[in-house]
Amino acid sequence: MPQVNRATPAVAQLVRCLWFDATENVRLGSGPSDALLVKSRRSHMPLETADRLRVTEPNLPLIRTPVPPPPPRLGSLVIVHSNDLREVCRRYELDPLVGRYAIGRAEGCAVLLDHPRVSRAHAHLEYREGEWWLVDDGSTNGTVVNDVPAEVRRLSSGDCIQIVGTVFKYIAGSDIEGQYFATIRTAMITDGLTRALTHAAFRERLDSEFRRSRRYRRPLSLVLIDLDYFKQVNDSHGHLTGDTVLRDFAGMILSRVRREESLGRLGGEEFAILLPETELAGAKVLARDLQDRVRAARWEASGATVQITASFGVVSLTAAMSAPEALLERADALLYAAKGAGRNRMVADEPDASEG
Repeated sequence: MPQVNRATPAVAQLVRCLWFDATENVRLGSGPSDALLVKSRRSHMPLETADRLRVTEPNLPLIRTPVPPPPPRLGSLVIVHSNDLREVCRRYELDPLVGRYAIGRAEGCAVLLDHPRVSRAHAHLEYREGEWWLVDDGSTNGTVVNDVPAEVRRLSSGDCIQIVGTVFKYIAGSDIEGQYFATIRTAMITDGLTRALTHAAFRERLDSEFRRSRRYRRPLSLVLIDLDYFKQVNDSHGHLTGDTVLRDFAGMILSRVRREESLGRLGGEEFAILLPETELAGAKVLARDLQDRVRAARWEASGATVQITASFGVVSLTAAMSAPEALLERADALLYAAKGAGRNRMVADEPDASEG
């Protein structure tokens, strides 16, 4: 082994405060590539003394430091969507020393989900190889991670886990508290299932855009959408299929709208799109495109093919509308007219505007 020279004064000054332990290997280098160690039988020896020992005792053994094991990976599950609004933002902290957390409907589950479509032993989280893993325990209705059915999945921070009507977000890493509060802020304004704005957040956005349009005399349009006979999808194919349809439908809209435009979930299967700087003609083009996309979409559920349609009410801001509620009420009336005319159509705020 090559002779180790005396450390430079700068290095000696840098590590002056470090001490040897009689039974531990102490790092002398500044990084993993040059981390030469000296093993000393002398307890609590200053490094300056050890530096002299490398000259007076040239046979002192030198070794490389072993790579330290990774620190335990702490994590949390945060509920970002639930049919029970009181559960939203609930946090489950995951301790590697515990190592396993059961998820299900049975008493004693660490994550208890009181829903008839949740299996008694639905899934579990386990800590192995320094990471958290999600394992489905043969549940009836399955477990979904990032919109994909999963049986065994290693989790990464930011993953979304859906178990029937509950959506969790998994967070981990050094800034876990910052991620938690960011998740709470997002959950307060965003629907965890569809990623659309919540009803309250959408109304705030509508109020803001209404005032801006009034002040600067800019166009503003609104599209209300209702999925036709959606209850039959839930009744015939189950709520898990219904949730998939809602999530995919919202994804269609989000892939089509611009950054300054807003999608909101007003409740159940009813959605709204707010279109600043858009005249009625442009809003109709968007509605017609979405109508065609919904007609063409298909979903598979237990060997059956699910197909849906949607009804649209389209309106633009006029001088007679003195409040945001007037714009929303007019769009709602047009949506009601579309459903009354047979559904699967768009009705816009102009004479003879019903289109199949």
